[in-house]
Amino acid sequence: MQELIKYGKKIVTAGLAHSHFGNVSKRVGDQMLISTTGSMLDELEGQIVTVPIDPASPDELDVIASTEVNVHRAIYKETSALAILHGHSKYAVVESILCGEQIVPEDSESIYFLHEIPVVSGGIGSDELARNAASTLRDHKGIVARGHGAFVRGATVDEAFVILSSIEHACMVKYLLNMARKS
Repeated sequence: MQELIKYGKKIVTAGLAHSHFGNVSKRVGDQMLISTTGSMLDELEGQIVTVPIDPASPDELDVIASTEVNVHRAIYKETSALAILHGHSKYAVVESILCGEQIVPEDSESIYFLHEIPVVSGGIGSDELARNAASTLRDHKGIVARGHGAFVRGATVDEAFVILSSIEHACMVKYLLNMARKS
């Protein structure tokens, strides 16, 4: 739990999400620790709940868990993820609207580390987003939901944070390069 609290603060400090946007989770066996809906990522103390990854029926804590709980569940079921971070960083959101089905990084580090960044569709917390994010994250470490923000997976919360940061860096460089080319 302390790890999610630490990285929630880091996400906000790094500008990868505003305080009330985004969510974090960590798999623990057949359960996940996940931030609650509407919680501030930089003040997660007492705002993380434990819910089953594959509930037999809706859990009472689902009501207060993040509105993206079903997206996190789908990703845990379909991938090897042990941690998931979701941020609403500015450049990733903008590039997801400007680009088609993928964002192709321009800088050498992002090309090497991320290759391409898939852009998926689906409304906030929707079954469509859960399906699209989970199936795409089988083969990628991170995706951007069009107009919504990045979902990343990692073997650790730290690894997921590196990927979340890398996606924003790649999108910022791409955006700034495109602006420079237009001038």
